[in-house]
Amino acid sequence: MKKLSLATLLFLTSYVLFSSNSTEASTTVKTAVHTYKGQPYVQISGGNATVIKKINDTLKEHTVKVANDNKALQQNNSAAWNKTSVKTTYNNNKILSVAYTDGLNYSDDNIGTYVSIIYNFDLATGDRITLYDVVDSDQKKANLVSILSHNLQLKYNKGIKIYEKSIYDIPISSSTPFYYYDNGIVIRFYPSQVAELSEGFIDIKVPFSQLNEEINRLDPLSTYLDYLQNNVTDFVDTEMEYFDGYSIRNSYQLLNGEIWMQVEPNFFSLQSLYPKVRIYKDKTRYYMWVEGTDDAVEVERIRNF
Repeated sequence: MKKLSLATLLFLTSYVLFSSNSTEASTTVKTAVHTYKGQPYVQISGGNATVIKKINDTLKEHTVKVANDNKALQQNNSAAWNKTSVKTTYNNNKILSVAYTDGLNYSDDNIGTYVSIIYNFDLATGDRITLYDVVDSDQKKANLVSILSHNLQLKYNKGIKIYEKSIYDIPISSSTPFYYYDNGIVIRFYPSQVAELSEGFIDIKVPFSQLNEEINRLDPLSTYLDYLQNNVTDFVDTEMEYFDGYSIRNSYQLLNGEIWMQVEPNFFSLQSLYPKVRIYKDKTRYYMWVEGTDDAVEVERIRNF
């Protein structure tokens, strides 16, 4: 067998190391911010070309829609605007989180309403990851609710203007915005969803170590109905003649002469004669609870006594 010279061995060793590093570098996903008609969007490079295109198309489509909506708004109202901002919140070359903050305004006061649209991608496939892909069991969902309730209560205790109802009635679904961090996920609530508008976005860390526990280590909080019945002090109790369930924009005529309209998209099917009703105030908002339901709904008064 022919012996290899020292120079040849060094060359082959260098080639193997170089090739290995090149392969590793090619899987590194880098992000950059581009603009479309003045609106920013994120694009990524590196890794599998098909996957990268799939993700990039989704990220650009978001901004294209905002830009087109903005143009349509301003054709009818020059003071109106629809705009976005974007930030990469997590990238470990396996999972990518990109957060868009979309703002919409119809008047010349330049004060918009804002929501957060967060895209979480599996960088191996390009598929989006939803909250219920991560919280994929009843136990994890129960843990998530307990963690969020606990942290909202802590924020409330510190003087942050959290709505008391939100501590006991957590508004989460598969489409709830979240992003990753090294040890878990961060749930994001948009302005006025769980707190006063002035508090802005409310972010709550959910460590995987707590989310995945078989038995939640956090003390269980009282149910919302327990809270409603035992702790609310600013309220009026009455009845209504007939109740046929909750639905947004329903009006409810109470036996005390008041009429209230439901302003949140909560649905509950129930038919009841002369159920008890409690109207109560939580900071600046009013809520109505009807006997036999498992929740209260936000309402606005449209007629006094």
